[in-house]
Amino acid sequence: MRLNKPTIAAVILAVASVTLPTFVHAQDQDPPGIAARVAFLSGPVSLEVQGDDQWSSAPLNYPMVSGDRIYVNPAGHAAVQIGAADLRLWGGTDVTLTNLTDQYEQIGIAAGSMHVRVFAIQPGNVIEVDTPSGAVIIQNPGDYRINVYPDQQSSLVQVNSGFVQITGPGMNQEVDQGEAVQLYGADPAEIGLVDPLPTDSFDSWSYQRDHHILYSASARYVSHDIPGYDDLDDYGDWTPASDYGPIWFPRSLPYGWQPYTTGHWAYVAPWGYTWVDDASWGYAPFHYGRWVQWQGRWGWVPGPPQVRPVYAPAFVAFVGGGPGVSLGVSFGGGGVAAWFPLGVAEPFVPWYHCSPAYVRTVNVTNVNIAVIHNVTIVNNYNVFINRVSTVRTVNEIQVNNITYVNRSHVFAVNASAMTSGARVQQASIHLNAEQQQALVRAPVSVARPPVAPPAHPVVGVRASVSVAAARPVLMTTRGRVAATPAANTPHFEAKSLPKPAPATAIRPATHTVVPNVHPAKAPVSAARPNSPNNAPRPGQPAVTQPAARPAQPANNARPPAPVNNRPAPAAKPAPEATRPAPEARPAAPETRPAPATRPSPETKPVAPATRPAPVTRPAAPETRPAPATRPAPAAKPAPEATRPAPEAKPAAPATRPAPTTKPAAPQTRPAPQTKPAPPANKQPQKPEDKNKKPPKEEQNPPQR
Repeated sequence: MRLNKPTIAAVILAVASVTLPTFVHAQDQDPPGIAARVAFLSGPVSLEVQGDDQWSSAPLNYPMVSGDRIYVNPAGHAAVQIGAADLRLWGGTDVTLTNLTDQYEQIGIAAGSMHVRVFAIQPGNVIEVDTPSGAVIIQNPGDYRINVYPDQQSSLVQVNSGFVQITGPGMNQEVDQGEAVQLYGADPAEIGLVDPLPTDSFDSWSYQRDHHILYSASARYVSHDIPGYDDLDDYGDWTPASDYGPIWFPRSLPYGWQPYTTGHWAYVAPWGYTWVDDASWGYAPFHYGRWVQWQGRWGWVPGPPQVRPVYAPAFVAFVGGGPGVSLGVSFGGGGVAAWFPLGVAEPFVPWYHCSPAYVRTVNVTNVNIAVIHNVTIVNNYNVFINRVSTVRTVNEIQVNNITYVNRSHVFAVNASAMTSGARVQQASIHLNAEQQQALVRAPVSVARPPVAPPAHPVVGVRASVSVAAARPVLMTTRGRVAATPAANTPHFEAKSLPKPAPATAIRPATHTVVPNVHPAKAPVSAARPNSPNNAPRPGQPAVTQPAARPAQPANNARPPAPVNNRPAPAAKPAPEATRPAPEARPAAPETRPAPATRPSPETKPVAPATRPAPVTRPAAPETRPAPATRPAPAAKPAPEATRPAPEAKPAAPATRPAPTTKPAAPQTRPAPQTKPAPPANKQPQKPEDKNKKPPKEEQNPPQR
């Protein structure tokens, strides 16, 4: 059956009133609504999870939580996704997720290089990045690169887009877009303006990830707060319309594949048993939404795209009633763990500790009930949501009277395989008909784990890492403390900080300790002109640019690097007696438009306009007859020659084509020789006669 339009409209209004507000925990006992995903691995990458003092190899798609630490070997790089934020880590980087809550993300970096790419952030939320020298507060979308050099006792904060607030003992400073600052020392640290880093391989890789996320086709169907939605583009296809709304179908699956059968279970607090899938795309479809069989294929149905969904460790139902419950059938020694994927809008009742309000929210934000056209599914869903609203504890929720569409796809392993983190595809139990029927009839576990928790959680193979297991001590907004949840509070509001000093107050750095970075030149009027990459202020540097121009190319190591080389050729015409010759070049285009003398004073703001002029320099042969007319104006431009003197600096970029006209350069060298000649003979048409006639003319005067 299908819903009529009035019913659909009523459902949409009901869902909007429930799901559009930002999720806030009803009780402190509820787990957070987000987790960090290990999204990309290249080379050796290791994890040190909270409560463990040893390093393990990091699995792809592993969900990181408060207190987890990740280290990237110098030969590798990795990415960690937290909602709509991406942490890109280069080789030799040591990062700790000190606190991870719905409103506050506290990240510590003890060494290495990290791009913090924030695509979106909820109003009032804060991302804090702690370094050994100071804390960086992020409240706006942007691209922020942070380098830490422990051997030099310094850090670099570069704001490619957005802006940040940097705090520490005696330090409270705003850093704007296009600026880079160095933090030297600690407690207190010295903050100073430095040159932005030149683009490197790390930046290029980060830009590639930006492009993949920003141009993802899957963004039309899913919430942008779901980590890994862009990976779906590379491994599957969307069917925009069905009885369940948009469905994503993975490609190239082996025969008999079904969800939650290629991966392993990890015990991750506070959720307990958590699914970790082996597939590169295997994060979003296993922690958000539901799975359905549509036209003979398994497909993933996401929740409402306009809502920030709540993370779940796995949308499955465990059967068997939990540890110690007998199924009346033997599965071998050690017990059994069995589960099946939940269908669209089927109720998810967690096996971990939470409140009924959490149960309601985790279901509502992962089911797009407004696009489901099956009346039975919608009615059952509404009955469940209303029932959850009336109970006091999760144990009171009844689910065994529900007909699950995927119950026949139950998958089972020995309990020991689940507790040890073994891959389930290698430890699965081949069920006979009797065992299959026993699991189909078995009760669904509610508010209790399928098997007992492991004595010691297993993440992966133990890894040998040169970094000490002891947690680093970093500078936070509350002082210098260890990067652990116990030493930090999980709540922070940026409004509790005093107003920072404006970015114009930053002075150039006095210590050149950051590798490959030189201290910024002192500005003429303020520190802002030293931020050439700051697009909102192109006019301000232009005012003081003639004085600061030699320093500016050094600060902007990307596009204007060649500009730094142009003043050197400009020094070749150092004999300013030859200035009429360079004036003669602009004069050639000036002779075409008669009012050429007007642009000469206007060339200060129109310095770029002089760039097309060199394009006419291929017509240098035309400048040969020009000297005939130039001696006369030469006296007039003489006072104006003082104006081109400052103009000669902006004209330096105009000499960019000069390298291409280097063959014409030797032609300009005879030009100063023709200058003494023009007063005697203005006709340069016979350059061969000049060698003969001048001696004759020189002999006549002495005869007189």
